[in-house]
Amino acid sequence: MIAVEGIVSRVRFFRGKRDYVLTDGKTEHQFFTDDIIPQGSCILIEGEMAVGGIRATRIDTLSGETEGRVFARVTANVAEAANLPGAPVLFNDGLTGRLWPALIRGALEAMLAKKLGRSVMLRFHGDADGICGAFALTAVLPCKAFQQNSAIYSVKEALRDIAAIGQESRPLVILLDFGSADGCAEGLELLRAAGIDCLVIDHHPYSRKDDARIINPFSQDDNASKYTAGYLACEIAAACGLEKERALALAKIACSGDKSDILQSGPDDAKKAMVLDFLASHVSFGNNLDFYKKVMEKDELFSSIAQQADDSIRDAAAKAMARMKKSETGQLTIITFPLEGIVVKGEWPPSSKITTRVFDTLRDEAKAAGAEKPLLCIGYTERSIILRLDDGAVSLGLSANELAERVKKSMADFVEGGGGHAKAGAIRAKEGFVKEVVNELIREASLIAAGDKRQQ
Repeated sequence: MIAVEGIVSRVRFFRGKRDYVLTDGKTEHQFFTDDIIPQGSCILIEGEMAVGGIRATRIDTLSGETEGRVFARVTANVAEAANLPGAPVLFNDGLTGRLWPALIRGALEAMLAKKLGRSVMLRFHGDADGICGAFALTAVLPCKAFQQNSAIYSVKEALRDIAAIGQESRPLVILLDFGSADGCAEGLELLRAAGIDCLVIDHHPYSRKDDARIINPFSQDDNASKYTAGYLACEIAAACGLEKERALALAKIACSGDKSDILQSGPDDAKKAMVLDFLASHVSFGNNLDFYKKVMEKDELFSSIAQQADDSIRDAAAKAMARMKKSETGQLTIITFPLEGIVVKGEWPPSSKITTRVFDTLRDEAKAAGAEKPLLCIGYTERSIILRLDDGAVSLGLSANELAERVKKSMADFVEGGGGHAKAGAIRAKEGFVKEVVNELIREASLIAAGDKRQQ
């Protein structure tokens, strides 16, 4: 007679019968019974050894304190056997070192979910950063992956996910490259109330820094946007066993897509990021990763899309530059240009890509002429305003996120929202008031560049 406690990690069907796998975190035991036991159940079985495993004669479903004790032991056993690295694998500096305990918690969460056969839903933001992070995580963790185009995880979306996996045993939802914003709090709270665990991997500014469910470099530093969500996901995947070369390749594309310089991304990484962004702009909410994988694997198709994407950005940027206005304030150069008639909502290229191309073109021209100065670019449509800053502008004390916060405060009646990183940000204004907000941005940027370091 043998007795084993653990969690049912797999259910297999063979010749009309069910075989089960029970794990205690160290050892897996196959057993069979005529009873129907849901995957994820915490049980005690007694039985006799037979060909193919344990023939169960008694099965008790555990609950309450006993279930908690067994689950804690299984978790501890998985952590002990995981042999997780003691430091970041891809990029190790002061901030990643401080963030490493949180990243390890994320890696352990993924390994435990895989070990226990948990139902996992991954929702990734629809851009190169989110897609590359999703590629990495799905390489080490079986899960259902879906694209999310909004930066907000709404109550409606939470209810949708509760309906989809809320009845599964110990379900887990992972939000990648979004989910930190205060507007997501109600959705996350609904998941928790429904008994669904949630893990957020993000790199956008947020206020709930005591929330252990959120892995975000802003928990360590207020200017940490360059540690992109895709990069963080690649670190987690590498800790879980993804080959370093594969994880690093994906992390470089993710960083290139978000203009991060923490890794030495090259032109090939930038091209891949652009193609992923192009593809993401053309697919609807809920797209999974298979579409992206197929395109990236077909060289001729990839090259054709890359050419189309680049040509359209170049043409749109040329039109924007023909409209731009330039102002000098001390050491800072401020460029503004309207994008009405150039940007079509929901189509490629988006205002962010056009503004970035104008910004890059101006920087390259200034560098070639030996006339580099701190630069702030502002592109705007009827409702949105896009900001891009270089290192020189940041060295003067400017930050796209701080500028957004300033105008949200000084023009509360005209601004609906905004934020971003140190070098890139966006603001949404009420229709008819964009030019007024742009003028306020210019005024605020000029004050900061002149030495005004007013706090919010």
